[in-house]
Amino acid sequence: MGTHKKDHIRSLLEEPAVRQHWKELNGAEPSDEDLDRLYEEFTPLQMEILPRHCDVIPGVPEVTAQLRERGIKFANTTGFDTGMMSDLIRLAGEGGYTPDLWVCPDLVGKGRPAPWMAFHAAKALNLYPMATFVKVGDTLADIEEAHAAGMWAVSVLRHGNEVGLSREAVEQLPPDQLAARLETARTRLASRRPHYILDATADLIPVVEEISARIARGERP
Repeated sequence: MGTHKKDHIRSLLEEPAVRQHWKELNGAEPSDEDLDRLYEEFTPLQMEILPRHCDVIPGVPEVTAQLRERGIKFANTTGFDTGMMSDLIRLAGEGGYTPDLWVCPDLVGKGRPAPWMAFHAAKALNLYPMATFVKVGDTLADIEEAHAAGMWAVSVLRHGNEVGLSREAVEQLPPDQLAARLETARTRLASRRPHYILDATADLIPVVEEISARIARGERP
C-alpha cells in the first residue's frame, strides 16, 4: 500500500503463490504486457470505486486549518494517477480538505518510495531544505518516501492501512481486539523507523511544534 497502483499490481504478481497460480491458469508466468493490461483494466474500476471511499478523516480539516494559521503549507502525495483524482479532489474539498498542492506519480515518473513527488512538491511550493518538511502517512511506503527525501516521518495508526478497518469497524471493535490491531500496526510501522507514530492525524499539531523546536535547535531528520 502507498505505492503507485501499477507498482502495487506488480508487487502482487511477484508474490510466489500468485505467480504460480497465474502460471497454472495461463501456461506462463505474468509478463510486462500482462501487467500493462491489468493496469488498464484496473484504472476504470478504481475510478468507479474511489468516490465511495473518500470521506475526509476526522480531525484532518481542523489540523489543516491550524497549519494554515501557522503559515505552514502542505501538499498531498498519492499513489493514484492524475486521471483518478478529479472526483477525489472535489470530494475532499467538500469535506474540508484542500491542500496547497496535489502530486501524483505520473507527474514525476515514479511514486513512493522514491522521493520525486516530495521533491516536486518542494519545488512547486518554493520551499527548502527538505529537512524542514514533515511527511505524514499511514503506510510503510510513506516512511520510506520520507527517508529517501530527507524529511521527518510521522506515521498514523488508527485510520491507517496497517489497521485496515473502516471508521465504523474501528468503533465497533472490542477494546482488546482494537488494542491488538493497533499494536501490530505500530510494530510494522516502527520497523521502518519513523520519527513519530501517532494514534490519529488529529494529534499532529503538537508533533509539528516539537519538530519545529528541534529544527530551530539545529536538528535534522
